[in-house]
Amino acid sequence: MANEIAKLLDFDIKEVQRQTKIPLEYLEAIYAKNYDILKDTNLKAYLRILSREFNIDLDGYLEDFENYCSENSSDDSKIQVNPRLTGYVAKESKSSFGWLVLVLILLGVGVWGFKFIKDLDFNWSDLKPDFGSKSEVNVSEENIAIINPNADVIENIVVDEALDQNTSKEEILVVDENATTEQNLAEEQIKEQKEEVQVKEATNVIKIIPATKVWIGIKNLNDMSKRSLSTSEAYELNATGNRLILTGNGMLDLVNGDNNKSYRTRDALRFHIHDGIIEEIDYTKYIELNKGKTW
Repeated sequence: MANEIAKLLDFDIKEVQRQTKIPLEYLEAIYAKNYDILKDTNLKAYLRILSREFNIDLDGYLEDFENYCSENSSDDSKIQVNPRLTGYVAKESKSSFGWLVLVLILLGVGVWGFKFIKDLDFNWSDLKPDFGSKSEVNVSEENIAIINPNADVIENIVVDEALDQNTSKEEILVVDENATTEQNLAEEQIKEQKEEVQVKEATNVIKIIPATKVWIGIKNLNDMSKRSLSTSEAYELNATGNRLILTGNGMLDLVNGDNNKSYRTRDALRFHIHDGIIEEIDYTKYIELNKGKTW
């Protein structure tokens, strides 16, 4: 139990307070095992939050606290419990009732629209343009003669234009075939480049597979930005950049390409990602890269 509380010392107490929303004075009392102060708090809820966020077992701590309360309780005194934390609320599953109502509304609108369109007496053929009959479009030979008496000249021009059109079509076909060939070659090159990128990315993926729920912290050493999560599922990240990886416990497997390593320890683990590789580091190296003990 002492070791579990000691694990919290790896983290700055203000960072623990920010993440859990537990008042700072109660966190200090938990660290110091000051049960007199904790008797008037919702300690069981606080310990449950710490266990969830940092993946530590505090059942022994709670048992010691309850034994203390039993030994030091009196008929004249009662334990007062503070109200639940307002800043830290467990996530609740959203009701699907709203979605059900939305689906029913959409179905009703769809049925009404289908019935409305079906009831319309609409003839799509009315939209087709009417170019008139052939008799209206065709011009008689007499009218052509009246418009232009040089009929032989007109016929020669029509024949020459037809020849030019046929020649142009053949040239277009040749150009289209060449363009299609070039397009196919370009598509093949793009496909090969994508396959090379996918192979390269696959070799740069690091997978953390927890044996139990674990807290994982990730810090970018270039701008000191950070993020964290608690998970019991496999977590993947790219072996790129210059980053620190910190885990709440060492019950996990680390997979990096063909290099696999299993850890089975309750202590925290620290890793450094740089130059496309990941390596385990000790606490001294961690403080050097992190520029201090505070996460």
